[in-house]
Amino acid sequence: MTARGGMGFLSTVTEGIAVAFDSIGANKVRSGLTILGVTIGVLVVMVMAAAITGINKSFEDAMSPNGVETFYVAHWDFTSGGFGGGPLGEEEPDLFRNKPLDPRWARDLGRIPGIRSASPFVELTGDFGPGAFEASVGSDRVEISFYGVGADYLEIYSGDFISGRWFTHPEAERRAPVAVIDSTVAADLFGSLNPLGREIRIGEGSRGAMFRVVGVYRVPANLFAGLASHYVWVPFASADKLLPVWDRAVSIIVRPEPEADLQMARDATHARMRQLRQLEPAEEDDFAVLTQEQLLNLWGQLTNVLFAAMLGLSSIGLMVGGVGVIGIMMISVTERTREIGLRKAMGGRRRDIMWQFLVEAATLTLLGGATGMLMGGAIVWVVNALTPLPAVVPLWSIVAALAASVLTGIGFGLYPASRAAALDPIEALRYE
Repeated sequence: MTARGGMGFLSTVTEGIAVAFDSIGANKVRSGLTILGVTIGVLVVMVMAAAITGINKSFEDAMSPNGVETFYVAHWDFTSGGFGGGPLGEEEPDLFRNKPLDPRWARDLGRIPGIRSASPFVELTGDFGPGAFEASVGSDRVEISFYGVGADYLEIYSGDFISGRWFTHPEAERRAPVAVIDSTVAADLFGSLNPLGREIRIGEGSRGAMFRVVGVYRVPANLFAGLASHYVWVPFASADKLLPVWDRAVSIIVRPEPEADLQMARDATHARMRQLRQLEPAEEDDFAVLTQEQLLNLWGQLTNVLFAAMLGLSSIGLMVGGVGVIGIMMISVTERTREIGLRKAMGGRRRDIMWQFLVEAATLTLLGGATGMLMGGAIVWVVNALTPLPAVVPLWSIVAALAASVLTGIGFGLYPASRAAALDPIEALRYE
């Protein structure tokens, strides 16, 4: 039983919710403006969380064809942040201090027991110089994402051929000027013509060379394939011979045998690389063996920056909504001063009055949060329908958004609620 004039917890909550909806109905514009900040804050949380989750999933999908067992040898550890080494200006960064990898070392790594294949690899774009990596046929030209790879590239990466084939091991060994292009390059440079057997120029002027198209390839579908286009693949040895390949962009892709112990394969590769680098036992590595997990962790660090920005933006929205809650609740306290005085005169407890106003404030912000959640869900649906981003609303973002809405109402409603609970019943009854 409750004390005379007191209310049970359930009754307090129920009445607080009812009063909140009555207040919203009586003051639609004022209430709408009050919860707008909360709505925007929750909307930002929903959309950003869905976008970050979708981007992470796309990155994992883009990496998954490689297999978790695939790893890379690079001449510096680009997953450690910056360019490696000490601060720029104080110590030469690893990117420039470490010697580039010798592509011929791929053969040595491929002979290690438990290693299925090892191939040199380079990825370059037009950012490395005007016209350096563009493809052209006559006056038609497009900027490309250029890859110099091994003949066994398709054993590591999946995809589909639209027409033609991949270049062969003999072609790669004799540095044949052959190329595989993607469908966008084929459409932009050849239109409706069959590109197989035709020549394209990669690079510009003396920096370029002619290559014969032997295949049209479609990369695996994912967000990053959708954002980028115009891919061209050539044998690494051909690129190294005919084009201005930056040696510091060269790495080696290593794929162990399916039944091999991955850690042993990586350790053996690391030991062989130290021999090839002619390092003494006390000398530090001037190369890096990078796993898929390290690359995923690096990507996670980048998306954490987006997550921090999301929290900042949503916090501003919730803060604006909270200030609005203080304003509308103080007005509510003023309008209901006589009611509060009557209840206290009849034995109403301070905590019942305080809880009622807190529930009213939390209901307002929860309604704003629910509105933001519905709007965010609609935006995510549109993004999924119209873009290649597989946006997914994670369950934690829904729980966090609703919890933040309620806590905003309680936190910012605490001052008006305490003012209501502290009113003197005599003075409140005299209030006009």
